[in-house]
Amino acid sequence: MPKNQSTAAQSARRASRSGVKYTEALRRATTSDMPHAPHALRFLAERSGNLYHLVGGIAAAWAHSGQRVLLLEEAEDYWRWTMRPRSRGRRKKEIEPAIPPEPTTSTLWSSPDGPGLLTRHTCMWETRHPAEENNRGFPRTDRSPLAAAVADFFDAYDVLVLVPKHWSYPDRENATAHVILGEIDIFPDIDCRTALPGPGGEEKGVPLSPEQSAAVLRERCLGFLFGSPHLPIALDGVIWQSNWELPVDADYLAGVDRDMNRAGLRPLGWSLAGRRPLPHKQLPEPDELKDPDFVQRFQLIAERLRAALDARPAGRK
Repeated sequence: MPKNQSTAAQSARRASRSGVKYTEALRRATTSDMPHAPHALRFLAERSGNLYHLVGGIAAAWAHSGQRVLLLEEAEDYWRWTMRPRSRGRRKKEIEPAIPPEPTTSTLWSSPDGPGLLTRHTCMWETRHPAEENNRGFPRTDRSPLAAAVADFFDAYDVLVLVPKHWSYPDRENATAHVILGEIDIFPDIDCRTALPGPGGEEKGVPLSPEQSAAVLRERCLGFLFGSPHLPIALDGVIWQSNWELPVDADYLAGVDRDMNRAGLRPLGWSLAGRRPLPHKQLPEPDELKDPDFVQRFQLIAERLRAALDARPAGRK
């Protein structure tokens, strides 16, 4: 066996440290020993500020299960806009290129006795050409740096997670899979447009069925995908994160999942944020990624997502 390659028993022992039963972990590790093609995963969300911990937790759960995971993060935009006077009192925007930041790579977590690895690489994803404009008058952009980074790392990792600055746009050129992250502030279990009289004279909303709730969630959380003329995209599933305690039980959520599946959206799990992490738009700290209790919260979703990725037809984009 090659050096540092984990056996199923080693993987099961590592998982058992996070609270998983050893026998169950061994069964999962044995069935996952077959090699799979690497994946370049792009999460899609209308808002991303509260979702970085979810993405980091999924990536950490993969790494703790023995996979090599890279978080490929887009660096902050370094272009500076300057104003230069123009004739007749008007001012014209021009781009003054600054020195682009150097790529940075850091190890967030590594297994002491196996191949599990979580790495973060931050780099510029695109270059801009001030002398060339697109049809909207903005500088033309070239995303070849992202394509080069994906090509450089693709064969060295089991999963590449693309972490952009703007999460609402798919990436058909570089991603091999797209998964929706639906963020829920108020769970739609009642109809707020109608009310029923309750005891004491107060008004109470009409309860929604799980199918009705699923329809509302699709309208609220998926509208950004279909509100503009995007090209068709194959979605590999949906993960829901609620920022507050859910007012429904597991049977109700199972009904929501069944309706999502009927609509062609593979349900991959529900995550409860508990509290909104501060600061927003930042991946978890390395100490959290090493914490078995933190990782355990995302293990089931990570397993379902990995199974969905491995079941994809070969070559599908």
